Amino acid sequence: MTENQIKFVVHRIYSKDISLESPEAPMIFNEIKMQPKVGFNLKTSINEIDKSTYEVTLDISVKAETEEKAIYLVELKQSGVFGIEGADEDLKSSFLNVRCPDIIFPYAMETVSTLIQKSGFPPIFFAPIDFNALHQQELAKKKNN
Repeated sequence: MTENQIKFVVHRIYSKDISLESPEAPMIFNEIKMQPKVGFNLKTSINEIDKSTYEVTLDISVKAETEEKAIYLVELKQSGVFGIEGADEDLKSSFLNVRCPDIIFPYAMETVSTLIQKSGFPPIFFAPIDFNALHQQELAKKKNN
């Protein structure tokens, strides 16, 4: 491999952990005529498997609730195994914090949306996430500390 050649490989995308809770079912189906409040949380973690292979995991939590009751809570760890060779540390960091989550996110959102719908609730749609902007914010925070 020449010095400037970068090799990026998606080895596998998979669901590592999935959970759905709907503690008020089936009675909640009669009560959700109003728009519930939906909360969304996302964390990214990176695990180095070996010198050029990494597991990137999106840890996603989606919670819908009314003023008084939880409608559902979905938790998902969607992961991918990626190979990165020939990249310097900055470029590798960009791949791991931006490109890899960009690849995993649609799989995660499809899984969450399908799970919610198959549980008897209306489908939910998620706006795309700008992982590059999030990564730049993290870099700026580290620079200021």
